[in-house]
Amino acid sequence: MPHKSAIKVINIEQVSAKVLQLHFNVEWTMDDINAVSEHILLSLSAQKLEVVQGADLYCLRLKYRTYELLLNFEEYSHACWLECLTEQDILGLQAVKEVLS
Repeated sequence: MPHKSAIKVINIEQVSAKVLQLHFNVEWTMDDINAVSEHILLSLSAQKLEVVQGADLYCLRLKYRTYELLLNFEEYSHACWLECLTEQDILGLQAVKEVLS
């Protein structure tokens, strides 16, 4: 995995009003999640609140401004997505999309 400064979000797909799918310029595995998630946190100036990790799923609850979002990684499908915790967080998700684009 390249250094986190080399990681870039190359595509953001709006899956629904509450979900953004993220695509990166690098392939990642579960071993790389810390670098990838740290890149997202730094890009957004967001705060890590909680991490839940399973065998193939990693979920990071983060605070961006006043919004709380989930940053999810699923290894088998190589999927990474951000999702809202509540309806009130939809505005935060849209702000994140603009920052990461």
